Amino acid sequence: MHTAVPGYGLAPPSKDDALAFLARGVGADEAASVWIRACRESGVPVGARDLEPDAMMKVSEWLARQTGVVGVIGSSLVVRLRTYRLLTANRGSNP
Repeated sequence: MHTAVPGYGLAPPSKDDALAFLARGVGADEAASVWIRACRESGVPVGARDLEPDAMMKVSEWLARQTGVVGVIGSSLVVRLRTYRLLTANRGSNP
């Protein structure tokens, strides 16, 4: 599990985060179905408990390409992951 970027308090979104967002948007049953399809289409193991940011990005980008609320949630996850990556990269070059 990745920790929050020091000084910013931003952690990368997790599988649990994504499932919770999807459940709020489309309901728990549909969220589970969408997640499974997103993982399969992205080449990410469906049963993985914790996803590395790269794997989470693949799934999030697939979600972002969908229509409606699922696409909006995917786009939000992508933005959060990109922000996390930029902050961690900047943290490494600016101690």
